[in-house]
Amino acid sequence: MSAAVERLLATALAEVGYHEKAGNADLDSKTGNSGSRNYTKYARDLDALGDVYNGKKQGYDWCDVFVDWCFIKTFGETLGVKLMCQPYQGCGAGCNWSAGYYKNMGQFHKAGPQPGDQIFYDWDLDGEADHTGIVTAVQGGKVYTVEGNTSDPSNPGDVVVAEKRRDLDYRYIYGYGRPDWSFVPEPTPTPTPGGDDDMTGEEIYNKLMEYIAAKPVPDWAVRDGEFQRAVELGITDGTRPCAPASRLETAVMALRAAEKV
Repeated sequence: MSAAVERLLATALAEVGYHEKAGNADLDSKTGNSGSRNYTKYARDLDALGDVYNGKKQGYDWCDVFVDWCFIKTFGETLGVKLMCQPYQGCGAGCNWSAGYYKNMGQFHKAGPQPGDQIFYDWDLDGEADHTGIVTAVQGGKVYTVEGNTSDPSNPGDVVVAEKRRDLDYRYIYGYGRPDWSFVPEPTPTPTPGGDDDMTGEEIYNKLMEYIAAKPVPDWAVRDGEFQRAVELGITDGTRPCAPASRLETAVMALRAAEKV
């Protein structure tokens, strides 16, 4: 799973338990003002942008609005809209329109869902999408999702954001819209303060030399006595036995050895 998909799913799953509101109050509360008038913070936020849809969507069915909000909340308006293949001031709040936008870009699939896909359902089996959500996982012949404007599994009378699980061959699955995740730039690693990423080239070299110099004399040099003999002859002073020698040091040791011959 890519970092971009993980970011999207983190945004969506953080909203699980959010209740549809009875009116334009407590929109940011997960459970406050619970009701059935299709008021949500998701429509409020996207309506405020002014150019995502072809009109205000507060008070309308909001499953697709929830999906759009998750993409735009995660990636920003420009990239979020692009990932969903939608035009500005379009009809993306409608499930069938959203599915059509993916189809127009060749990014709609009837099978083989992947995490991060937008899943669509056809409740009437009339060839049009009626409901939508985001695929969070696919395993064991099941597709796992997070969906808005859906019944609460623990209290079916409430309309909420909830996680769902369905068989991959569930007859009402209409298909999957797949964003082109290559549009999302890979995050740049943040250097750890005080770590190697903050060190200059000279500091890294010195640190490496300290590590090498601290290594003990290998057994073969001790066993044969050659290293100790070189020390006794004055060819080397015996310090930093495993460190690499510079050309200057090599030349000096060669001259010292030649003088002993």
